[in-house]
Amino acid sequence: MEDLENNLQNYKLQLQQVEAALTTAPENDELLKLKNDLEEVIQLTCDLIKAQLLDEKAVDGEIDDKELAELTKPEPTVSSKRDWKPGDMCLALLVQDGQYYQARIESIEGEEVSVVFSHNKSAEVTTLEFVKEVPRADGVPKPKKQPLSKVREYQKKKKMKKLQRYKQLEEERESEKNKWLAFSSKTTK
Repeated sequence: MEDLENNLQNYKLQLQQVEAALTTAPENDELLKLKNDLEEVIQLTCDLIKAQLLDEKAVDGEIDDKELAELTKPEPTVSSKRDWKPGDMCLALLVQDGQYYQARIESIEGEEVSVVFSHNKSAEVTTLEFVKEVPRADGVPKPKKQPLSKVREYQKKKKMKKLQRYKQLEEERESEKNKWLAFSSKTTK
């Protein structure tokens, strides 16, 4: 965990250096790619730290189902550019379990949407980014609540994929670093 935090600080420092270099050469493709890679590595590292904290709390029994749902809340999905209006049926995110359920829109004020869920008649205020269209009646089942064990299994798979991506990015970054070092050593001779 401490290693990840140290790496995170290192990546942020490198990102600052790359951004400084981009001020002098804003169209340098290698620097732009390096900046994007570093931003992705920083995001992945933050996700890994969050996942490790979550795992530690879950193992120690310090986390309840409500906290787990809050910590594993999905990132906002890009909603359709549909113009929503009161009375429309939609799929809205239920914060308690992080799942989307069928709901009816009650009111819309700016980005905030008030919905009433069909399955339990509860009302909740959410934002447009957490509202999706109801799938057509073409056999697509509506979302079902998953047991906690499946959620944890999914988290483990997701974590493994992130670790693999993290390693791949680290290797690419090392390769770029070695190229840069080779280039800079040629120029100093």
